[in-house]
Amino acid sequence: MLINKAYVFRLYPTEEQKELINKCIGCSRFVYNYYLNKKELMYKNNEILTLNDMKKDIPFLSKEKEWLKEVDSSCLRTSLDDLDRYILSK
Repeated sequence: MLINKAYVFRLYPTEEQKELINKCIGCSRFVYNYYLNKKELMYKNNEILTLNDMKKDIPFLSKEKEWLKEVDSSCLRTSLDDLDRYILSK
């Protein structure tokens, strides 16, 4: 007999935590769309932009867009992983 259990948790973030969560979401969305556009442009020119190339480019993009430094880089890299998975599924 298989018994499934689930736990439900409710989070109550502080205002500072809510702001950081929203910044992470916004920066991830920007990075996803920025590199999606870059990949499309490079594809039209018969060039390839790999996942590793994109991840190596994040520090340079962060120098251009200072507000990307306000969030953890792992959420930015995760959005690139999601982008790569999306493109490979097409």
